[in-house]
Amino acid sequence: MRVLVVLALLAAASFPVLAQSGRPAPHPPHHPAAQRPMPPPERRMGWEERQRLREQVRSGQMTREEARARWREHRNADPGRSQEQREQLRRDVIDADRDLHKR
Repeated sequence: MRVLVVLALLAAASFPVLAQSGRPAPHPPHHPAAQRPMPPPERRMGWEERQRLREQVRSGQMTREEARARWREHRNADPGRSQEQREQLRRDVIDADRDLHKR
């Protein structure tokens, strides 16, 4: 009788599937930093312009890399600042980040 109890315990311990509760494992948590935030409406490319880019790539008027560069240009464009102001802002942010650990 003891042999059967020991065999049953060994079987249950050696087969993790039998020891599981039957509920599926929870999904891993999503990291909010994994998704980029959506740009404000004035910086979003309209559906028509995106469609136009797709058509230009399909017809061969533009390479895929050129279309990506144009998309990035549009996405990164800041209508309220000049190129020099954006560069200065970028340098200021880099300096602030570098000096953050000193504080």
